[in-house]
Amino acid sequence: MKITGLKIHIFSSQHKNAKRNWLIVRLFTDEGIEGIGESSMLSNDLLVESLLEDWVQNYLIGKDPMSHELHWTRLYLDNMDKGGRLFSTALSGIDIALWDLKGKILNSPVYSLLGGPYQEKIRVYANGWYTTPAAPELNAEEALKVVEMGYTAMKFDPFGKIAYGTISPEEAQLAEDRVAAVRDAVGPNVDILVEVHARFNVYTAVGLAHRLEQYRPFWFEEPVSPENISEMKQVRDRINIPVATGEKLYLKFPFFELIKNEAIDILQPDICNAGGITELKKISSMAEAQHLMMAPHNTNSPVGTVASMHLASAMSNFLIQEYHAEFYEEHYFNVVDGFDRQEDGYVTLSDKPGLGISVNEDVLSQHPYIPLGLSTVSARGSGDV
Repeated sequence: MKITGLKIHIFSSQHKNAKRNWLIVRLFTDEGIEGIGESSMLSNDLLVESLLEDWVQNYLIGKDPMSHELHWTRLYLDNMDKGGRLFSTALSGIDIALWDLKGKILNSPVYSLLGGPYQEKIRVYANGWYTTPAAPELNAEEALKVVEMGYTAMKFDPFGKIAYGTISPEEAQLAEDRVAAVRDAVGPNVDILVEVHARFNVYTAVGLAHRLEQYRPFWFEEPVSPENISEMKQVRDRINIPVATGEKLYLKFPFFELIKNEAIDILQPDICNAGGITELKKISSMAEAQHLMMAPHNTNSPVGTVASMHLASAMSNFLIQEYHAEFYEEHYFNVVDGFDRQEDGYVTLSDKPGLGISVNEDVLSQHPYIPLGLSTVSARGSGDV
């Protein structure tokens, strides 16, 4: 069996905090089997599309789809411009599609090929549910609706949109009030995950964490720049909330440095940006050696979301999965067949071959790519990732 071609779809949707484009990758074979992947960067999608077309035309055409490790290594090592988000995002989509192909060829779900299932159900947390900036009372009302949907965990950024580096006393108090209001609304048995978006310096992050500790956050995400390991370690060593990071880190190498320097508690690589299933499996194994947990970042389409859940199903150190799905427009669920909604805060994967999904081209074509300019940057700062 040989790879014969590529087709790319870019579709769009939105929720209250963000508009999004997602890039779906389809690899075809000479035996009529196709693999589905995702290379969504949330910006510069046309650059990703161009890179994918170049790689498939000049390398993958004619290759054996079963040799995913070889293809990952060749595409990484043989590229002079390797590294960075653009490169790793394109590589991720090809890798996910190759795993889907392998599962379909072997008539096995991807999680079985990865050694799973380690867990039958995948715990998910809600994101994309809240208004920002908002009065604490509004966030509390929104949080109650999330609990009514069945979720047992939810993430939000309580710091508004204008605080960077440091924060004013008024904004700090408002942030604490938002967390307090949400905790009071949802009670003690729902996990609250606090997002920071890498905004603050060390002393500001530490001070804010100390104020929030009494509300028992599940984690404190990206309190400082993830590229500065020393800063991240300083925060981790000085607060009593687990520290999580990883969405802005690509391939295994920066995760190794975080682990080696004991700078983190929870790793959050994104399967569509950090190297795909192949690379995240390796990151998970490195983390496991230090008894660290994996909570994959996920602002992806149903394709990337399902791929991440297949990997999660096979990870012994999986903690929880990000899940925006129910807060987008309804067509988000219809662009692929086989993508199930959460129930009581968990998603159960099917036992269909590969990722268990198929593309619905008609729905994709009805929601085409939309130019976003810098809106994805402002959305990222608004707390929806």
